[in-house]
Amino acid sequence: MGVVYVLNEKSTENWMEQCEFERNAPVWRELAYNTGLAHGADPDEAEDVAQDTLLKLWALRDELDRYQSLTGLTRAIARNLTIDLHRNRRTVRLDEAPNDLSVSDRFADSDIISREEERLIKRRLSQLPPRQHQVLVMRQVEHRSYEEIAALLGIEVSSAKVLLSRARRWLLERAPLNPP
Repeated sequence: MGVVYVLNEKSTENWMEQCEFERNAPVWRELAYNTGLAHGADPDEAEDVAQDTLLKLWALRDELDRYQSLTGLTRAIARNLTIDLHRNRRTVRLDEAPNDLSVSDRFADSDIISREEERLIKRRLSQLPPRQHQVLVMRQVEHRSYEEIAALLGIEVSSAKVLLSRARRWLLERAPLNPP
C-alpha cells in the first residue's frame, strides 16, 4: 500500500494512507456532486464533475496540507469544473450558427406575422451588438436561465440581465416593426 499526504483538514500529520483518502472520498464526492448541481449541471454532468474533483484532489495530495479548508477547496474545484463544462458546451460561434431559424416558429400567432415582418426582425436582430444578440438568442430562443447564460458566457448574472435589457430596449427604441 502506497503512502500519500494527509487530506484530513484537522490533522497535523504530513502523511496518510490511501485508505484514509478512500474514507474521506465519499464526503468530498457528494459535496462536489451537489456543487455541480447547484451550478447548473445535470445529474450526469454533476457525477462527472464529482469524479474529476476527486481526481484533482488526489493529484494535489502533496499540497493539500497548505489549504485551510478541504471543503472549500472541493467546492471551488467542482464549481470551476462545472463552469468549464458549460463553456466547453458553447462550441458554436454566433456567426457560425445556422441561419435557418424561423422567427415565426417562436411566436404563438405565427400565422399573423408576414414574411416582410420576419425579414425586418431578422435584419434588426443582426444589427445588435454581438454579445447582446447572443444573450437575446440564448434567453428568447433557447429559453436558458440567466444563471446558465452567465455561466456559459463567463459573466455575472447581473451582466446577462443588463445585456438582455439593452438588446430589448435597442430593438424597441431604434427599430420599431411598423415604420412611421
